[in-house]
Amino acid sequence: MNLHYPAGGKLPSFNRDTLLEFTEILCALLKAGLTLQDALELCGSVSSRTADLSRGLRRELLRGVPFHEALKQYPSFPPLYQSLVRLGERTGSAAAALFRMGRYLRAEKKIRGKLMNALWYPLFILVSALAGCLGILFYVMPRMTELFSAFNPGGGMPVEIGGIYTSIKISLSLLLTAAAAVPGFMLLRRKNRTFALAADRAALRLPLIGSLAGSIQTLHLSFAVEMLTSAGITLGSALKESASTAGNLAFRAAILEVHEELLRGGKLSRAFSANPIFPKYIGTWIGVGERTGSVEPVFTQIREYFQQRVDHGSERLAALIEPVLTLAAGLIVLFLIVQFVLPLFSLYGRAL
Repeated sequence: MNLHYPAGGKLPSFNRDTLLEFTEILCALLKAGLTLQDALELCGSVSSRTADLSRGLRRELLRGVPFHEALKQYPSFPPLYQSLVRLGERTGSAAAALFRMGRYLRAEKKIRGKLMNALWYPLFILVSALAGCLGILFYVMPRMTELFSAFNPGGGMPVEIGGIYTSIKISLSLLLTAAAAVPGFMLLRRKNRTFALAADRAALRLPLIGSLAGSIQTLHLSFAVEMLTSAGITLGSALKESASTAGNLAFRAAILEVHEELLRGGKLSRAFSANPIFPKYIGTWIGVGERTGSVEPVFTQIREYFQQRVDHGSERLAALIEPVLTLAAGLIVLFLIVQFVLPLFSLYGRAL
């Protein structure tokens, strides 16, 4: 089915704050009993920031386009958002899916705000250090060269000045390599699935960040399975459907492996416990559910547990951001001092 796109082919884009406001308003309206079309119509009148987005989505609904398909024409909606909405439409729990997404976006906003606040001081240090180095490079060093030339005509460039220029070339090469590595990594990850799987698997092993990422993925998995099974969908089908909520490819592949093991007649708890991608907590609690003869309600317990872990992990990460960035800025400043300032002082001492 073809979607409607704005004139000129340019897709509309909205920032995360607008998406959060839209999600929370729409969730509240759906919980109040309004239909999705009526909720979108009212959402546009409640907030002017969400008016264009609400009108565009409502127009697609009137044309018979499913809500999750209509979201695809807006690049601002992440894949997780589209997946949860699709599952919510299938189970008749769109409000629950939007509530989950609203909570996720609010937590993301909190971390993003902490990150921006933490960036100011280290960024000020770095900019000041770089400005000083540029001043040394373009103002001080030419005068030092002239000074040495005046006192030592025909003596050539001092070794210290040559060393500083060599350090500049090396530093610029490293900087350009690092700048090119980021888009190169993203492109390779997009084009090569084997590399993407290896990179995502390695990301889950990172200290603190990997643990938090794994908890977030587990939270999305447990919520999706809970929502699907509560709507009467079998556990096997729910696992397969919930794989779409995993943004980490290694985690998604692990879910599908568990699903295949379940289809072969294996025990779900053993399949989760045998895969190192999943936290041991999942296999333990599913094993409890298997002994009691009721596995589906266990995913509610898993969701609540990992919601607490995500909240706690997000707070710890936000608290560590500023000192880590400050330390990184200090190391960069120290590098600049060793590479530029100390050789300059040595050169000044020789001039005296």
